[in-house]
Amino acid sequence: MTLLKSAKGFSAEARKGMAVLAVAALAVIVMIYLFLAWHSAAAERLRQAEAEHDMVAARAAKAAGEGVTRLTEADKVDPMFLEGATPGLVFAKFQSIAGEAASAAGLAVKRMQPVDTGDGEGGMPYRLNMDAEGSIEQLRDFLVDVESGLPIMFVTGLEVQPSAGEGEADQYPSEALRMTVRIEAYGWRAQP
Repeated sequence: MTLLKSAKGFSAEARKGMAVLAVAALAVIVMIYLFLAWHSAAAERLRQAEAEHDMVAARAAKAAGEGVTRLTEADKVDPMFLEGATPGLVFAKFQSIAGEAASAAGLAVKRMQPVDTGDGEGGMPYRLNMDAEGSIEQLRDFLVDVESGLPIMFVTGLEVQPSAGEGEADQYPSEALRMTVRIEAYGWRAQP
């Protein structure tokens, strides 16, 4: 209040100058605050990166100290991959394995469609979309079988909805489900 009373005694030019100084001081304070906030965030990112580096270094030292064995050519990794001379044969094998797992779980497969990912050499991903119907327990059994067996397969997408149409009542909705499952596996084709 006294600042305002004393400011009335100044000329219009002096009041403008004081206003400019006040705005400049406020701008400097805001810039200092933003710089300190940025510096704090950068320091936190650096601290996290150093902690991750220390963890990786500790794990590497532990593995080296324990004499961990690495995979060699003598290790049999073939069962982990889908096999086939051509992508078509690999897709057929993939569909067969997924279909057998669905049947073993009690699911009714309505449609199974391979998703082409290209025709590359060596390891390449194969994707399969499967539409099926069944209960929640059958779905659970199917997922466990697919993700725990060989060749290694991953469920990368799952959409589940009740079979009953909209507006229809279903006393046991978990017993009648429609589902779309997206599965991915890797195939290995030796280069000629």
